[in-house]
Parts: sequence; structure tokens; C-alpha cells
Amino acid sequence: MNKIIKKIESKRNAKLFFFCCLLFFSFFDIECRGVEAGGKIEANEVLAIGTGVITGGNLAKAKETAISHALTKGMESYLLRRLGSRGVANNFTRIIREIIPGAKEEIENFHILTEDRIDNKCKILVKLRVNEKVISEKLREAGVVLIEGLPIKVLFLVSEIREGIASYWWKDLDANATLSPIEIALYNIFQISGFSPIDRISSMPQAEYCKDLMSFDLKETSVLTWGRLFSADVVVYGQCEFVDDKNISLKIKAFDVNQGVQICQDMQVEQIENGVDNRETVIEGLEGLVKHIAARFIPAIIRFAASNREKAQRLEITLEGLSSYKQFRIFRDFLKRDVTGIKLVIQTRIRKDSMSIAVEFQGDRARFLDRVLHNENLPFLLNVYNTEDGNILFKIE
Repeated sequence: MNKIIKKIESKRNAKLFFFCCLLFFSFFDIECRGVEAGGKIEANEVLAIGTGVITGGNLAKAKETAISHALTKGMESYLLRRLGSRGVANNFTRIIREIIPGAKEEIENFHILTEDRIDNKCKILVKLRVNEKVISEKLREAGVVLIEGLPIKVLFLVSEIREGIASYWWKDLDANATLSPIEIALYNIFQISGFSPIDRISSMPQAEYCKDLMSFDLKETSVLTWGRLFSADVVVYGQCEFVDDKNISLKIKAFDVNQGVQICQDMQVEQIENGVDNRETVIEGLEGLVKHIAARFIPAIIRFAASNREKAQRLEITLEGLSSYKQFRIFRDFLKRDVTGIKLVIQTRIRKDSMSIAVEFQGDRARFLDRVLHNENLPFLLNVYNTEDGNILFKIE
């Protein structure tokens, strides 16, 4: 009897051991699959899920569609990750027309990690690897650029014309204490696109304004002067006209303040279905109008700004006639705060009555001297000389 009991217990232990082994290897297999599917993702790798509909029982065709779908989604995810939401938004038209249609060709390889069937749909998880060198070249050829560094500061000088009557904030600075509907629309769209719109109400500079600066039809020199007064990088100037009860047109130009040149211009006409009497409806319609024009307008500004930021040059400057280090700090802070186009100021040398600094300036030597010597906030009267090695020498009077 004892032998029978021992034999039964031995069989039970064997079964239990077998079950434990089976359970262990099952968990081991699941863990291995998890590592394979969810392991470390490199910068040029993406996970994506694709879907294919099974038609007429053709699972192979559905699987093929699911893979294609996953590769497209994977490339979209890669571009979003690489360019960021603002980068994609600012270059959206070029990306969907010139990059994504042929993006599958830039995939080095892909692996199907797992798949499943839900009703009449085939779902596939794919891990793909992007050829970053090739996609970088494609982005460059398509003109897709990202602006690095501080956001571009933009000032809006856009008038509104209703029933032939023009209104614009620079005509009477005290009377225009609120933003107009077109300013609000421009402010919102440019801010979403990564710009830094200038709040002209809270940052109105204290200065004497000549008649040329208060004219409806501003000259280019006046537009650039307004930009310098507000320390803007870019000025958007133009007119928004309410043509009739439903149609609005927008004509705008962009000027680079640092370079003193026009960047681009554009025009858009939009229809507001609910009319132009309600302020909220008008702002909503104007935002749609600005969105359409911004799809072309903003990338042009970014490309110009990016190319010119690369052209910043280094200028070596010596300041003589100092009576204290405080004077030097005042001059250094003046360069950083009040001289547009300066990206970096570094102290390089100290002497008894002079100090030297290196400046990274967006523009040439003549433009730099003009912006310093004719700046209304210049803290000292200065005489300018050229040193033997071709650097700039400022002497305090």
C-alpha cells in the first residue's frame, strides 16, 4: 500500500515539475518577445502600427496594405519627432507634397514585431529604421528649415480698412490701447508657429515720433524704424480690407530689421460666411485667412532668418577712456539690449583705462557702427577709429 502511495506522489511531483517548467518557459518566451518588441529605440528607429482590411478572404493582401500603412505612419512619426510640431506646422505643405510621398524609399529596413487579426482587419506592429543622411538631404532640397536659438521677434504694422476708412494703431498711439481683430489673428498664428510677437501695447518705446512714422502708407525706411524702436527682428506690414459684407483681403510684406531688406510679400482673400458684423466671427474668419497666407509666408521668413543667422560675423571692439568698470558694464548692456543684430557679447581683454570685447553681429561693420552711433540710447558720446589690425576702437569723449 505504501509503495502505491509513493508511486502516486511521484507521478504528481513529476506532473507538477512539468507544469512549472512549462509555465517558466512560457513566461521566458513572453519576456523575450517583449524585449524584442519594446527594446531600446534608436534616434533613427520608429515603432508604428499599420492596418489592412481583409477583402474576399485575402489575408496576404491585407497584410501587405498594413505594412505599407505602418511604414507611412512611421515616417510621419519620425518627421514629427525630428522637426517638432512647430517645424512640421511651418513646413507642412512641403512635407506632405515633397517629403512624405517618397519617404518609404528612405527606409533602410523594417521588421514585423507582431501581428493580429481583429474581425476583418489585420493589425501589424513594425519597427523601421530611417536613413537619416538621405532624409536630411531631401529636407534640404525641399527647403525645410528650422530656426535655432531665440524665437524671432515680430512686430505687426497692419491696418484695417472698412467702407473706405482706414484705422491703424501707429496713427494715434494713445487712442489704440487694444489690439485690432487682424492683430489678434496674426499674433495667435505667429505665436503658434514659434515666433515671439511683440506686445506693442505694454512695450511702447518712449521716443519722439515724426510724421513719417504716423502715416497710413509707410515708407520702407519708416517700417524698419518702427522695427528698431521695438527691437524686432521682423516687421509684418500691410493692409487688411473688408471688401464687402463677406469678403476680406489681406496684403502683407515682411521686412528683416537687421538686414534692412524686404523678405517676402503675399496676398489672400477669404470669405466669412456669417458676415463681418460680429467681432468673434470676424476674428475666427481672420484666423482662417491668416492660416492660409501663413502656410506660404512664414516658411519664407524662417528660411531667410536661418540663412542670415548663419552669416553673423565676429567684430573685435576696444573701448577707451573708461573711468570705472561700471562704465564698461553700461556699454556692454547697451550693446546687448539696444543694438539689434547683436547675438553675443564677450569680454576679451582688460587694461588700465580700456577694455576689449568680441561681438557676434548679424550684418557688416558699417551697419554695426550706424546702429551704435545713431542709437538714441547710446550711453556715452563716442569717437570711432580703426586700429592697426583693422578692429574697431571707440573713445569716450
